[in-house]
Amino acid sequence: MLVRCAVGVAKMADGWSKKQRRELRELQGLAWERELEVALRSLRKDFEHWEGGKITVFELSERIHKLHNGQSRELFNMYSGSLDDWWIGHTIAKGVIDESELSDDLHDVLKDEIARCRERWQAAGEPTDSD
Repeated sequence: MLVRCAVGVAKMADGWSKKQRRELRELQGLAWERELEVALRSLRKDFEHWEGGKITVFELSERIHKLHNGQSRELFNMYSGSLDDWWIGHTIAKGVIDESELSDDLHDVLKDEIARCRERWQAAGEPTDSD
């Protein structure tokens, strides 16, 4: 289950400074890269299982297809969009981006909303990367 946490970004989208927008885009790219790496690591295991004879080439092909049309596409949709989306709260609550990676300026703007998003994420029982 995905927990969507709007962290006030939509209502503030027109108010971001150029520096904040640049930082948000950099964080967006970093989060996308990190989550995609996790997905691809599981695919690496599938390749090892195929090479070890544990799964067939057809099963491997299906898993590649599933990743491409599933999780990879979800990540693309989440991280390739505009900055007025919910991705920043999601990634911080999940532990993909650590609050310490935000500049003091950006953290000050988002800290209350991040805390609310983290509470909703934990209330929903979602694991973090640190779990």
